[in-house]
Amino acid sequence: MKNKFLAKSVKLSTLIIAFAVTGCAEYHRMVLESTMERGTEFTRTLAKEYETLGNTEQAIMYDEWSANYYFCKALRAKEGYLVRPATLGRWDIESDKIPELAISRDRLMNALERGAWQIAPKMTAHAQAHFDCWVEQQEEGWQKEDIANCRAEFYHSMAEVELMLKGGVLKALPSNMVFFDFGEAYLNEDALRVIDEVASFASLPEYGGHILLVGRADRIGDANHNKNLSEQRAQTVKKELVSRGVSPHRISIKAVGETPGPKVAAHNRRVDILFLGNK
Repeated sequence: MKNKFLAKSVKLSTLIIAFAVTGCAEYHRMVLESTMERGTEFTRTLAKEYETLGNTEQAIMYDEWSANYYFCKALRAKEGYLVRPATLGRWDIESDKIPELAISRDRLMNALERGAWQIAPKMTAHAQAHFDCWVEQQEEGWQKEDIANCRAEFYHSMAEVELMLKGGVLKALPSNMVFFDFGEAYLNEDALRVIDEVASFASLPEYGGHILLVGRADRIGDANHNKNLSEQRAQTVKKELVSRGVSPHRISIKAVGETPGPKVAAHNRRVDILFLGNK
């Protein structure tokens, strides 16, 4: 009799918790919908990003706890508050996953402190929301594709944010440049020597940053072809860096195609290498 009573009590408690969480998620979703939008472009965008994540968790993943988490963060952002990214100590994440997440959070916080939320509000909000998504999915640990998508979106958007903090693609000064022959995306000996130097630097313990490869082309020929060529060049450099031990997650690509200047300009047939998020 006692065992039956305990079993019923546990079942009832479980149901109460489930209903409470479900109710909280739906309640905060409705409050969010009726809340007046305030604050900056960053907080308004962040609210929409979190709301989208909450709706996905509730309507598609049927995860009421995660939905409620995102709706609460969305509500604070929509009210105009600067909501901080997820704090890792509050999540039950496998120990081998923590270092990469900790470095990534430091990178995001550094950008926020440097004014990224004002300089690049939409992209910074996108980066923060996908960092939180990465953390939340990593704790669950089983949806490998979702973890990879959130992680990739974070890295891509953070590279864009840090580039804008440097003044954008036209003003950011590269640390190294890899040059190509006309119409080509293969690497000659000079280019390989530059890549060796970059890979060696990226492997130093004191460098924990990110590498952005900006592919460029001259203005000869079709603009779409040149855009594709600039991407091929950047991909070629990334492949060589990865083969030398640089993690692919630390390398982002931006293909800008034709570079302003003289139509025939060998100098524009290149990939700029920028070091971002350096400690």
